[in-house]
Amino acid sequence: MNRMPKLSHCLGAVIGCFLGTAALAEPIDWKTVRGWDISFYPASEGCQAFALFEEDTAFFIGFDNTENELSLDVTLLDQKWRSIEAGKEYKVEVKFGDESPWSMDMDGLKTDDFPGLGIMIDAGSDQAKLFIDEFQRENSMKWSFKSTVLGRYTLRGSRAAFNEVIACQRSYMRAQSSSDPFAQSSSDPFAD
Repeated sequence: MNRMPKLSHCLGAVIGCFLGTAALAEPIDWKTVRGWDISFYPASEGCQAFALFEEDTAFFIGFDNTENELSLDVTLLDQKWRSIEAGKEYKVEVKFGDESPWSMDMDGLKTDDFPGLGIMIDAGSDQAKLFIDEFQRENSMKWSFKSTVLGRYTLRGSRAAFNEVIACQRSYMRAQSSSDPFAQSSSDPFAD
């Protein structure tokens, strides 16, 4: 894993566009854990782990809580993938270690010089739980499109990184629920 200092900040504005919002906001650093940068992204109301892999493929995994619907968000970006069309669906395969490969319909994303692929999975689904489990448990992942290998990437530190994503998201959600002094308070005269 090759990380460039604060690249996640450079891509922060771009990622805001990928996550479907016009309001671009800088990510808020949470922690760096074993080569993964964990940040909170205000545009998606979610925490994500970020890594820059060999040959400058950016990888994000974490949560999107837009409209209070928690989703697992998985995004790959690479400037070499210039022919990706925004909004077009691409059938991509990902294989974690020796596990059975996943076949996923990912959406093409493109903003300025950052084309990529993204998918949202209901965070409460069995599919999301299994995806996270394999991501954390295995040592590598291989992404492919048709017969072309997009990349083989190390997952060193992925367990610790995703545990921090969860801690970051829980912290954000607790802060959100406690920001309304009238919410679920026994002394709230407006409560039913």
